[in-house]
Amino acid sequence: MRPSSHISRLILSAAMALPGAAALADPLYSITLLGGTGSAASDINRWGDVVGSISSGGVTHGFLNAGGTYTDLGTLGGMDSNANGINDLGQIVGGSVNGAGQFHAFLYDGGKMSDLGTLGGDRSEAFDINNHGVIVGDSRNGDPATEGFGQAFRYAGGTMTALGTLPGGLGSNAYAINDKGKIGGSSFEGPFTVPEYPYHAVTFSGGAAHAIGVSDLGDSAIYGLNDYGLAVGGLPSPTMIHASHAFLYDHGTVTDLGVLDPMAVDDSIAFDINNLDQIVGTSAVNIDPSHYGYHGFLWTGSSLVDLNTLVDPKSGWVITSANGINDARQIAATACYGGVTGDCRAVRLDLISAVPEPEQWATLALGMGLVGALRRVRAAGRTAA
Repeated sequence: MRPSSHISRLILSAAMALPGAAALADPLYSITLLGGTGSAASDINRWGDVVGSISSGGVTHGFLNAGGTYTDLGTLGGMDSNANGINDLGQIVGGSVNGAGQFHAFLYDGGKMSDLGTLGGDRSEAFDINNHGVIVGDSRNGDPATEGFGQAFRYAGGTMTALGTLPGGLGSNAYAINDKGKIGGSSFEGPFTVPEYPYHAVTFSGGAAHAIGVSDLGDSAIYGLNDYGLAVGGLPSPTMIHASHAFLYDHGTVTDLGVLDPMAVDDSIAFDINNLDQIVGTSAVNIDPSHYGYHGFLWTGSSLVDLNTLVDPKSGWVITSANGINDARQIAATACYGGVTGDCRAVRLDLISAVPEPEQWATLALGMGLVGALRRVRAAGRTAA
């Protein structure tokens, strides 16, 4: 039986909220530049290897930065590619233009990019891969009735299989898969309605999509899953059309995580969650009275925290989005120098070891005890699973 995620998050939140913890983090994260101007990070594995995409001169290529070594992943024979996910084995998935000019899902493994094909249409893209090599994404199927709509797929053993849609839905997308094989994404449902198609966050199993949370959770999607089945993504903003709020889905319960700046545009989205139930994403913030932008956030159990408050402001880099987090709490993110969008780059945020003041040793010891308790709870869950 899976241990209570509420207990796990309570332990972790208590550790993060210790007075000593706040004093230790000045700053909490260092910034490592991973790509050149025009790059953006998509995902990170347990080793801190980061994948993403870089655009220059009208051309976009996927890249890998592993151990400080930058690798251009190339393409399937066309001009462009983008890398979306990486597992702990270093296998990478994404999409690329092939020699025929079609955009196809790919697997990059051992220095070689392989075309995964489609469900019968002219386009596909892979978004995630787990540590068993199972890939998820979406593909057109060549059916005139669903022309232009992707269909969620699962790819394993050389076979791409459609995952289905909600009743009456024309298309679906699979964005995340965990190591237990649970898949999350989104699906259309029913006919077109103003102002847009009903678009629901779903899980996939048994050849069908299953809506999460309340039945009217429209215009929503799951973008990240951890190995305990907790899911994150975006749900409709309560105040704005075509905007969202980051959410956490915990075995039947949907929690709206809110936004960083209630005075800015009411928009946030969560992209990933690790096995410590820490969540990363992006949220709108007011830059000045007449302009807004986006800042990356970290959620550890209570509220969204602006990642820019956890890095050295003297660096000049502004974290605009956080797209991946591993269990070592390393974060794959995108940052812009001085907040100017002209020089934005993929970065990795790494925890900084800090030396506590003498009076902080007691609270630090308590924090380490809580973290140890969290690990024991997790270990018990894995043994019982």
